[in-house]
Amino acid sequence: MSDAPRPPEPEDTPSEDELRRMSTPAHVRRAPRFRRVIGTGVTAGFVAGALCGLLLPNSTGVGRGMVAILVGLGFALIGGMVTGLIAVGLDRDTPRYLKTAPSAAWPPPSPGDSAVGPDPASAAGDDATPSTPDEERR
Repeated sequence: MSDAPRPPEPEDTPSEDELRRMSTPAHVRRAPRFRRVIGTGVTAGFVAGALCGLLLPNSTGVGRGMVAILVGLGFALIGGMVTGLIAVGLDRDTPRYLKTAPSAAWPPPSPGDSAVGPDPASAAGDDATPSTPDEERR
């Protein structure tokens, strides 16, 4: 045995029920990274357009380089728009509960918690202000 001092063992470890009450439910959201997805589409579109402009015959007097750049920019625009639409479509398939941030007041207060006051509507009783025009006439 070693003579090195041991750290004290925690005596008040929380129970399983207490851990469940204190835990925050987590969900893994696999959302597309829009900047990277659209950047990939723009790059692929530009490369495809530049190759088309360089390799296909043209009948302009500005030269193959200028045609390659212009066609590449056009394909880049189309590629970015197509990949952006694909990314938005993938993101729309994600359920809404995975997109929302967890509540700041977690865990929710229990009904017997002293920090939670009475319901203002029920505490007011008959003196409550009417909420609809029909109640105002009565």
